[in-house]
Amino acid sequence: MPPMRKRILILHTGGTLGMKPRDPERALALNEIGATLLHYVPELEEFADITTRVLFNIDSTDITPVHWKMLANEIATAVDSYNGVVIAHGTDAMAYTGSALSFLLRNPPCPVILTGSQLPLADARSDAPGNLIGAVDLATHEIQEVAIYFHNLLLRANRVTKSSTFAYGAFQSPNFLPLAEVGTSIQAYSKTLSSDCPFKVEGDFDPRVAVIRLSPGQPADALSTLRDTDTKAILVEAFGSGNIPVERTGIADAIRMLTDTGKLVAIGSQSPNGRVDLDRYAGGRLAREAGAIGIGDMTLEAATVKLMYLFGTLGSADEVRKAMPVAIAGELTPPHVRTSPFLKQ
Repeated sequence: MPPMRKRILILHTGGTLGMKPRDPERALALNEIGATLLHYVPELEEFADITTRVLFNIDSTDITPVHWKMLANEIATAVDSYNGVVIAHGTDAMAYTGSALSFLLRNPPCPVILTGSQLPLADARSDAPGNLIGAVDLATHEIQEVAIYFHNLLLRANRVTKSSTFAYGAFQSPNFLPLAEVGTSIQAYSKTLSSDCPFKVEGDFDPRVAVIRLSPGQPADALSTLRDTDTKAILVEAFGSGNIPVERTGIADAIRMLTDTGKLVAIGSQSPNGRVDLDRYAGGRLAREAGAIGIGDMTLEAATVKLMYLFGTLGSADEVRKAMPVAIAGELTPPHVRTSPFLKQ
């Protein structure tokens, strides 16, 4: 008997892929999208039986935790009927949605792959057909995690950052090798996640997380004024390996004031490659002594969403402080593990 064909669900959420060519402000009507995908990319049905469904149709900059929960619940319903799920999503917030789904979907039994495009599907030079074909192809394989497929690379979703508004290769994974590359064949680079534990959707989000980027000579007001707000956590994009100013102690004083009032301050880096190490230099040690914690080698997107997730799921700053350095879905590398572009993860 011939092998049974795989069944893939494509969930459309919005973004450039579904926009009208030469009219980027207008999205395709909801009832156009499913037919349009197969009209422009009939090759999808060579890989699997395709079902398309429009969950919502918005610009990804309007995505909120409410949409993340909707997506997770829709996927949870689908995994018993489909062998994989592909999500068509806008590129601007794709790394945030990918991180959120990686935390919500514990031990997914099938691939969950986000993709999108830099140009609308109907544009003559669109990258959408190739991205959709690659995502659907990979969704028929034995992958048990949330990933992003873009421009021939399959990337762990919570390791990704958008690096270009122009290039077809819009995403990078600065501290983790791609899961796979698609060319004339599929070349695997990193071991994908796997678990024998049962699949479940777990957790919630508290979006009261502020992100502050430091600049030379910046007053501490941007931090200190958060004291009297209901913000739960502040992610500071510091310099280098997590350094804050040493001679001008206003930033350190603001961090200490915020932590004394029960808020959590996490230190990230404006440098995407490498990890935050608050013991390496005096500026990092000053932040740690003021009560801040580092985010290791997480992307800023993953760290932001993880703070939302942990506060929404655990509640207290003390519990979140303990949970942040512990990987949920491969989003960070333990500090004792050596990483190298020449070593497979």
